[in-house]
Amino acid sequence: MAQKGIKSIKSNYKYVEIVEVSDKIYYRVNMSGVSKDSFKSEREAAIAADKILISRGKQPVNILVRKSV
Repeated sequence: MAQKGIKSIKSNYKYVEIVEVSDKIYYRVNMSGVSKDSFKSEREAAIAADKILISRGKQPVNILVRKSV
């Protein structure tokens, strides 16, 4: 059985990639040095991207907000 083409779709969130493979949709974090884990929703992938940015000492850009002290 031949696999259909892989199609990448632009997300509404930074560092999130929507990939369509054989009529199934996957949401992934698209950052350098990060493994390509799949998530159930675009929102979950955006939160994961924010957590990675925070762990690297940067400001979150999607959903999470850094608390001010």
